[in-house]
Amino acid sequence: MKVESSRFGTLEVDDKKVIGFPKGLIGFPEEDSFVMVHHKGSDVVAWLQSTKTPTLALPVVSVHQFGPAYPDVPLDDAAQRAGLDGSPDDMAALVVLCASPGTPATVNLQAPIIVDAAKWKGVQTILEGTKYSTREVFMVPASTTVPAQATP
Repeated sequence: MKVESSRFGTLEVDDKKVIGFPKGLIGFPEEDSFVMVHHKGSDVVAWLQSTKTPTLALPVVSVHQFGPAYPDVPLDDAAQRAGLDGSPDDMAALVVLCASPGTPATVNLQAPIIVDAAKWKGVQTILEGTKYSTREVFMVPASTTVPAQATP
């Protein structure tokens, strides 16, 4: 499958690796199909590129970057409430990164994106009862290796 991207040009993608978001993403309810593009030079940041809209690519970070303190509420429960019914072992969780010039980079820890890597299906959900916000300061960790299960 070919995916047009204003950021990455034309991408050749295995259509089996397209992540379906039946409910879209928060703020983008019509965007229901994305591919993961790994960021050159970084094992920490990747991009969710829309297969429909060439100008829509969201930088994302695996929640594994935040260690055992995050999440502070069960992601399994949030995934099930949002409609994912796969095994917890197949779930990967990502958060959207915002890096505007002149300001510290932040991540949205209140609304992670959960992907069932076995079924290539995802949801973005709001964590109920979390202490985290939509704008938590993000620092690139000293070790930039992302665990194999962190990205679908």
